[in-house]
Amino acid sequence: MKETHPLPLRTSLPIVVASSLRERLAQGDWLHLLPGELELARELQVGRNTVRAALAVLEKEGIIRTANGRRREVVARAGTPRPPLANTAALLLPGPLHTLPPSALLWMDHLRSRLQAADWQWLTVVDATAFRRAPAPALEALAARHPGAVWVLFRSTAAIQRWFEKSGTRAVIAGSCHSGVNLPQVDTDFRAASRHAAARLLGLGHRRLAVLAPVVPFPGDEESLQGFQEGVAAVDGASLRRFPIRDSKASVIQTLRALLAAREPPTAIFTLEARHTATAMTFLTQQRVQVPGDISLLSRDHDGFLNLLVPEPARYERQPEAFAKKLGHLVRVLGSGVPLKQQLHLIMPTFVRGETLARPPVPR
Repeated sequence: MKETHPLPLRTSLPIVVASSLRERLAQGDWLHLLPGELELARELQVGRNTVRAALAVLEKEGIIRTANGRRREVVARAGTPRPPLANTAALLLPGPLHTLPPSALLWMDHLRSRLQAADWQWLTVVDATAFRRAPAPALEALAARHPGAVWVLFRSTAAIQRWFEKSGTRAVIAGSCHSGVNLPQVDTDFRAASRHAAARLLGLGHRRLAVLAPVVPFPGDEESLQGFQEGVAAVDGASLRRFPIRDSKASVIQTLRALLAAREPPTAIFTLEARHTATAMTFLTQQRVQVPGDISLLSRDHDGFLNLLVPEPARYERQPEAFAKKLGHLVRVLGSGVPLKQQLHLIMPTFVRGETLARPPVPR
């Protein structure tokens, strides 16, 4: 089990470097003195300013200190449990921060800033064992290690959510609750956004639509599919095909090949993940299929790299500040012991028109 702690910067690279250094300190890589900034920069393959910013994080946390004319000294072992505080928020993750999309890092950083400004202790707990099929032993150990914490659950499995609900351990879901689970949650209104997506495409005249969805969906994906299907069903003559996508570029390409080879290929595609959008756009271009001249493309999710694509994809952008504000409010209310008036909080994302939507091509 590995744990990381406050992340006070808003720049993603120093955040990742600080997390890496913290993990290595926890493993005992450096017992007394850290290497110099230049040596760390070469080892981590980042700039010296990035290393300096990451070291400033660890120094503020009290893990290292600087003495005049000497290298930075290790004064506390990263990952050593601290005395529990009355107001502690713990973010539970299956893997290190650098494996998460930038959009997730943004709302996490906003949430951390809000809670720390309200005198809350912020912990980032990375424990892959908690995401196994039977997570109870790992979760019991975490709860004992951080008594009284309010947990923020991201990408949590159904088993994790059920354990928190059954045990009464305070938790907020950053995302969707699984079926049958009733925990406080803040989520994007995927159903409404997907209904809107269907209406946009149908309004342009598209009647043959396809949706690329993960073969193992998160709860929000199911909401998206239901909303999109509802939107398509509202228009006579419109048809929808769902294509399950495995977590690989090859799966997207294989699906698109089959889609293009169909007797009546769709004229519009709705994707649920930003990376699938990028693969679809570049593959279609390689196949000399014009977007949006031949096929319109609309993405449910946004990530920063989509801004760099040409043409720029139409998409739905979630606002990390609004997401973090709602989460922070729920965390503080749970911490106060006051009963929540509302369990479900949905936020409608912003539609970005982009350059990948057009009327379907005229049949020749």
